[in-house]
Amino acid sequence: MITSRQHKLLRFLLQQREYVTLFNLAEQFSVSKKTIQRDLNIINDYLVDSNVQVDKKVGAGVLLLAENAADFLQLEMQLNGESEDADSIMSHARRIKIVSWLLSETPKETSINKLSERFYISNASVVNDLKIIEDWITPLGLQLIRSQSGTRIQGNENDVRQAMAALINGLINYQDPGLVNHSRLDAGSYKALVEYFGEDEVDFVQVLLQEMEQELSYPLGEAYYINIFTHILIMMRRRTRGNLLDNPVHVSRQPLKDPVFLVAGKMVEKIEQHMALSLPEDEVWFIYQYIISSGVLVIENHSSSFLHSELFSDEARDITSNLVRSFSRLINIELSNDKQLYDGLVVHIRPLINRLHYHINIRNPLLDDIKSELADVYRLTHIAAENVFIRCAQQRVSDDEVGYLTVHFQAAIERQITHKRVLLVCSTGIGTSHLLKSRILRAFPDWEIVAAVPASNLQSVNQKMAPDLVISTIHVPEIDTPVVYVTAFLNDADLQRITETLITEKLHQISDAHTVTQS
Repeated sequence: MITSRQHKLLRFLLQQREYVTLFNLAEQFSVSKKTIQRDLNIINDYLVDSNVQVDKKVGAGVLLLAENAADFLQLEMQLNGESEDADSIMSHARRIKIVSWLLSETPKETSINKLSERFYISNASVVNDLKIIEDWITPLGLQLIRSQSGTRIQGNENDVRQAMAALINGLINYQDPGLVNHSRLDAGSYKALVEYFGEDEVDFVQVLLQEMEQELSYPLGEAYYINIFTHILIMMRRRTRGNLLDNPVHVSRQPLKDPVFLVAGKMVEKIEQHMALSLPEDEVWFIYQYIISSGVLVIENHSSSFLHSELFSDEARDITSNLVRSFSRLINIELSNDKQLYDGLVVHIRPLINRLHYHINIRNPLLDDIKSELADVYRLTHIAAENVFIRCAQQRVSDDEVGYLTVHFQAAIERQITHKRVLLVCSTGIGTSHLLKSRILRAFPDWEIVAAVPASNLQSVNQKMAPDLVISTIHVPEIDTPVVYVTAFLNDADLQRITETLITEKLHQISDAHTVTQS
C-alpha cells in the first residue's frame, strides 16, 4: 500500500506529459527532494505488477511511461478505487466548516436545526459531526456545551483563538506553487488567510505589521510573523461579530513603559480606526504578548551579527547553557564552546520562554521533514529539552518548538566535522590516490590527509597516526577507527556515505541507546 501523499504524487504524475524534476516535485508537495526520491521508490514497487513504470532521466526528471493509454486509464481507475471515499472527504471538510463557525460565534448558542439548515445536512449528521468535533476541541481546553437552549463551545478567549489558529494553520499550504508572494507572507499563507478573512482585512494587517517592524527596527522570523498575523485577524473577526470573551488574568495589570508595549498600543488604535469599533484594554496586552513571544530574524554578515540586547535575559542564558550541556552529554561531544550555537539558541529561547508563559503555540512548517531527515538529532533534542525545560521552567515544549531547536544542534554537529585527520587506503596507484586526496580536500577543505598507504600498512600507520577516519577504496581488516569505503573517483554517494559515517551512524547508536534506556 502507498501513503496518502504517495497517492497524490502518483495522481499528479499521471497528469504530466513531460518530465518533471525532483526539485519541482519537492516544491509541489512541500517536502524535501530526499522524501520525493523515497516516495518514487515505493511507487515503483507499487507499480511492479502494472504496465506503467516511473522513468527517471538524468537532468530531466521523472515521467510515467506505458505502452498505451489504456494502461494509464486502468491505473487511474485502480487509484480511484483505493482513494478515500468521497463522502468521507466531504464530511471532514464540512466538520472543519462547522467547528470554525462555532468557534467564531462562541459564546453565542446555535441549534441542531440551524446547523442542519446552514450546512445542508440532516439533524442526525449534525449530531454525529458534533461528537467528532468534541473530540477535536477537548485537548485544546475547550468544551462543547449541549443544552435545551442550544449548542456552543465554552472556554476562555485565548483557548478559542488558539483553536481557530490551529484550524487555519491546518488549511495553510506554506509552499503553494504557482502564486506570487505578497510581501512578507508566502503565497500559500496569503491564499488561505484571504479565503478565511477576506482580502481587505489581510491587506490591512499586512500594512499594520510592516509599520510595527519599522518601529521596532527589526523583522520577525517568518513562522512568528504568520502566527501574529493570524491571531490579529482572529481577534478582529471575533470583535466584529461581538463575541469577545473576558480574560480576567489581564485586568489587574498596569500599562508598561516598555517601548514594545507602546507599539502594541498604537497598533490597537489603528485596528479600532479600521474596524470603527473599540477594543478592550486587554487587546494591547494580547498583541504585546505576541510581539515579545516572536523570534527575531537575525541578519548576519561577515562583519557582525546584529542582536538586540533585549533578546537576552539571565533566564534565557541559563536555559541555553543548560540545554547545550545536556545535549553535549547525550552525544558525548562538547558543544559548549560553539559560540554560533549559543547565540542562535539564546535568540530563540528568550521568546520561547514567553510563549510557554503565555501559552502561545507556533507551528513549524518544516516539522515533518525535520522528524524524517534529522530523526536522531530530533529525538536527542527532545530528551535534552525535556530535561532542561521541566527542571528550569516547569513546562514541556511542543514538538514544533523541539523542531526549531533541532536545526540549531544539527548545524553544530555538522560544524564538528570540519576538522578531521584522515588516513587514505588506496591500492590502484599513486595517481589515483592523489586524485582521491584532491577531491576529498575539495569537498572538506579543512581536513588533513595524514597519509595515503596500501592496505598492508594500514594497521601500523593507523596506530602511529591515530586518525579520526579511514577512507579506503578496497576492503581492509577490522580496526577501531571508523572506515568509509568509496570509489576511486569519489562521487556524490561517497561523500554522503562519509558524512553519514561521521554523524548519522554515531547519533543513531546514541539515540537507540537512550530510547532503550527510557523504555
